[in-house]
Amino acid sequence: MKKVLFMTLAMAVAMTGFAQRAVVDNAAKNASVTTQKRSELRQIDGSATQGIQFSMPQNMVNANRSLDDFDEYEAMVTNYDLQTNSALGNRIATWPNGCASFVATWDHSGNTSFPDRGTGYNHYCPETGMGEAPEERQEPVKSGWPSIAACGEGELLASHATGVNLYYRPMRGEGDWELVYNWGADYGSPTWPRVVCSGPNDMYAHLVMCKQISMPDGSLDNHVYYVRLTRQDRGWDVSELIDFPGIDNDAEGDYRNQLSADDYVMAANGDNVAVMFGAYTTEVFYMISHDNGETWERQIIAPYAIAGEDGEPVHAINFDDYPEGMTDSIVTSDNSHSITIDDNGTVHATFALLRWRVSDADHYTSWPGYSFGIVYWNSDYVNEQGGHEILPYGRWSQDSQFPAYYAERGFAYTLINERIDAMAEVDGRQHLNYFGVVDEDMDGTLNIDWSTNINNSDWSYRSIGTSTMPSISVDNLGDVAIIFSTLSESRVNSTTSCNFRSAYVTLKDVDGTWYTDEYGINLAEDFMHELDEQYPCVAANHGYNGQFWVMYSADENQGLYLDISDSHPNSNMGVLTENYQYACLIRPEGLGINENEAINPVTTARVYPNPATDMLNIEVNASQASEMSINVYNIMGQNVMSQNVNITTGMNLRPINVSELNSGIYFVTVKANGFENTMKFIVK
Repeated sequence: MKKVLFMTLAMAVAMTGFAQRAVVDNAAKNASVTTQKRSELRQIDGSATQGIQFSMPQNMVNANRSLDDFDEYEAMVTNYDLQTNSALGNRIATWPNGCASFVATWDHSGNTSFPDRGTGYNHYCPETGMGEAPEERQEPVKSGWPSIAACGEGELLASHATGVNLYYRPMRGEGDWELVYNWGADYGSPTWPRVVCSGPNDMYAHLVMCKQISMPDGSLDNHVYYVRLTRQDRGWDVSELIDFPGIDNDAEGDYRNQLSADDYVMAANGDNVAVMFGAYTTEVFYMISHDNGETWERQIIAPYAIAGEDGEPVHAINFDDYPEGMTDSIVTSDNSHSITIDDNGTVHATFALLRWRVSDADHYTSWPGYSFGIVYWNSDYVNEQGGHEILPYGRWSQDSQFPAYYAERGFAYTLINERIDAMAEVDGRQHLNYFGVVDEDMDGTLNIDWSTNINNSDWSYRSIGTSTMPSISVDNLGDVAIIFSTLSESRVNSTTSCNFRSAYVTLKDVDGTWYTDEYGINLAEDFMHELDEQYPCVAANHGYNGQFWVMYSADENQGLYLDISDSHPNSNMGVLTENYQYACLIRPEGLGINENEAINPVTTARVYPNPATDMLNIEVNASQASEMSINVYNIMGQNVMSQNVNITTGMNLRPINVSELNSGIYFVTVKANGFENTMKFIVK
């Protein structure tokens, strides 16, 4: 069912700019969460340790200002909420004609054993719209963790059930799925697959999957596997399942058993195939093939923050490798990341940040109040030394502007927030950028009660940065869209007093212009999502002609039911709930706009005071004279006030009396010549 949203076309208030700073209070500096190491279920044990204290530069998205246009659809509803252990990717397949397929791990039995678990599937075409929500899984057996890829006019579906199963059908959105191959017990029953297609008419299929082997000491031995298939007239030729080329992830290998479930996402375009890896114990990197998987090479995006005995950053660490006596935290990836490839072969990647340190042999401590931001990087980035990676601390000519305090403690702050922001500024933010902090009330401070959120389990997610789960898409024009989940200042769960998460989309055009500030799209901005927790989220690898598909999960409670435990009782309130999988077609006015379109008569709009008691001022800066309607809606979507006014060129002030309205949250929509702006306000 399509959900009708307020279209906020052309709300452009004063820009906050990339140099804006967020003020972090002492509660943020002191708030920490201690979690079991990643090979086990991550749980909070209630301990807290003082983190490093310093001010951080932040690029803020202004949630009350956007020039967005998007259609939202309810793709499916599921009780099963653990959509990923780490990164989430390859859940949306797109085609140039505008069609798209969507998958998620689905179960709607209402039973905690999830007997119907499998792939939930829906399909969209411009002529017919979104299909009906699924009422059964796609596979004949209980399955999980689906991945989908466009394959010519057809599509491939991978999921795991007693190993990994790959299905194919020759026409997208219709027909029966045919089982192509099962990598089952004979292959160690691998799990968590990803699939993409490459080459002429998508003749090559590429799968990455993970196998976990229980060791005698109770630990898990993780292996990342790769397989390539070739589509022939007679069917599919399947190559040998092998350790991923170039990655020795055995216990004594480069990655020391640190790459595990869902630590990888994939992308393909033409003959290029890329697999991105990352975890908080590894560097951020990808493997890429320019010949459809015949040969592979490694590209490091961000070296790890700890150096080895030779002074060079290590590829990965385990807890035992953490420098002895090191009490300070380091900044790394928070396990969530995404990758795509444009038509020119440029790789675009994004990942979220996490500040952590070892607490003891079984736990690590993180500081959510410091775990800010999303990093964007593409392969056209060239550092001062001629390479493409983000230089380790001490190798950039401007590192002297950062206190020696960091380097003196034995670790390289490769991804320290201020440093990434400064490096992005030098680059002109075309090939490297840092963003993702959402200042919804525009006061220059991120107003989050960190201790309340931590103590009430809002940090129970598998990825635990303040802003997390970024996913990236690029279209045929070279424009980029990134969706991510971030804590909302203004939306708080009345039961837990925790801040809800909101999904945001930010954009970059092919010329390198970012619309993070002026065009940040808040997917939770209307009354329909006022009580939604929006996590996780994912974007299609490919958009077309300035349009991008994204998907997110919405639930009224924080946390994941699948992470429930005695030490973490508030996760999802301990109950199964309906998780709505929303698919959004992003059609931003800022990208690919038609010069012959009508001029938007409302160039800026704002409301004040907010909260209001008696009078609410609506300030509109108009580029042309017009009649404007004003409509006020309550949180249930009911229209509680309407009036029409005339506006003239320039600044217009139109006060409305809200003294008769009950206390609460409202939305005011101003409309002129078919253009709409919607703003939220509070009546005290």
